[in-house]
Amino acid sequence: MNNVKLLLILILFGAVSCTNKKPENFTETGVLPKIFPEYAETTIPFNIAPLNFGVEENCEQLFISVKGKAGLLEQTFRGNKTDWPLKIWSNFLENNKGDSITFTIYTSENNNWLKYKPFNFLVSPDAIDEYLMYRLISPGYQTWNKMGLYQRQLSGFKEETILDNTIMPHSCMNCHSMAANNPDNMVFHIRENNSGTILIKDGKVEKLVSKKPTEFKSVSFPYWHPSAKYIAFSINKVRQVFPSGGTERAHAFDMGSDMVIYDVEKSEYFTSPLLYAEDAFEAFPCFSNDGKTLYFVTAKAAPMPKEIRNIKYSLCSVAFDPETGTIGEKTDTLISSAVTGKSVTMPRISPNGKHIVVTQSNYGNFPAYNEEADLYMYNTADSSYVRLDAINSKQVESYHSWSSNGKWLVFSSRRIDGLYMNAFIAHINEDGSQGKPFLLPQQDADFYKSFLFSFNIPEFAIKPVPVDAYDIEKVAKKSEGGKVKFDTTH
Repeated sequence: MNNVKLLLILILFGAVSCTNKKPENFTETGVLPKIFPEYAETTIPFNIAPLNFGVEENCEQLFISVKGKAGLLEQTFRGNKTDWPLKIWSNFLENNKGDSITFTIYTSENNNWLKYKPFNFLVSPDAIDEYLMYRLISPGYQTWNKMGLYQRQLSGFKEETILDNTIMPHSCMNCHSMAANNPDNMVFHIRENNSGTILIKDGKVEKLVSKKPTEFKSVSFPYWHPSAKYIAFSINKVRQVFPSGGTERAHAFDMGSDMVIYDVEKSEYFTSPLLYAEDAFEAFPCFSNDGKTLYFVTAKAAPMPKEIRNIKYSLCSVAFDPETGTIGEKTDTLISSAVTGKSVTMPRISPNGKHIVVTQSNYGNFPAYNEEADLYMYNTADSSYVRLDAINSKQVESYHSWSSNGKWLVFSSRRIDGLYMNAFIAHINEDGSQGKPFLLPQQDADFYKSFLFSFNIPEFAIKPVPVDAYDIEKVAKKSEGGKVKFDTTH
């Protein structure tokens, strides 16, 4: 038995030694390797999970040499894709943060080795938040019998369910939002079966049934005040149409929308005529970092869907007094659709208050189907407005949100195949310039070639949700939620 164990140990030792031996005889290709996901020349955080990729060439074996200021990492993989050991990868990035690391790829087919031109990653010393939350849903959004909210650890590959259709059949979960990236104060909505708003406040779950037929129905698209005392919502009558011809798959639009603010301590919704006007559509609220300004998008009301291609939203702001819960008496226009000829939506302000990122498209405020939709940045200091060239693609860029330190932006994009929304992450410098974005890494490099769901509303989180799915289920299935008031006098 001892001899057998010794033999096994020697075999394993020999495999490991042989596995990481650099090829001695190879042919220089003189070209960069074609890899998927396309991670070359991206800026990555030092605490991100392994960016596994596959080489888009036939090969039986890969040898990867990674050189950084803190040494050399070499690894051989069977087949055409990597599967980096988590601890080895994490230690290497930690030791090389703030510097570039250089990847050199060798491939073997029929014992013939090829060497490709090297490429780089820049390992940023800026940490990324530990978690990413998102909804997984079919790409057309017209069916939701299988969907849910999930949280993914970004330093590894562990994914956990926040709530899904397995736990709550025939329910639609959406519009999750946290106060300052902290899920101790979180809100999301449940539609259809057991409908209502789920509020997690200081780690405790409650349900708000926000239906009040004489005033408004369910609220949407929340944004927390930095004090966690208020949540701004829009009230949207969202509809979808699916063209029977042409190349466009669908259109989403508002039949009408207004905005309200929820006082968490008083259990009361309030608004003002500036946010609740009959002749305008107001949507997608966003509080400033000092809590004294409310940003939102607005357009002149028009008959829908007849005017769907003509409705264009502007970015506006209104003063807000968090001490009294008072909304200002006038609005300011920051990005005018009359000037740009375009429509903006989904304003999200950076934690330092310097930049507001919006999605710009030709029309409307639901750009998930608008192929021309791109991300733009508004500078709050000098009012400059620029396209994020390093981030955008020829396909849809839509929802986006900031990390807690303001150094990373996550956004959804259809750039891989024009059909599925996936989550991409980009580094944002202090001056607003951007690094090349990278696709959310997965343990299997072929994950995105077979996964049949879109990543919807990606949001960074500093920690996991403090309650489990079954705690939420118990509260969500209550026939009635907490009583709320509605006040139009603010």
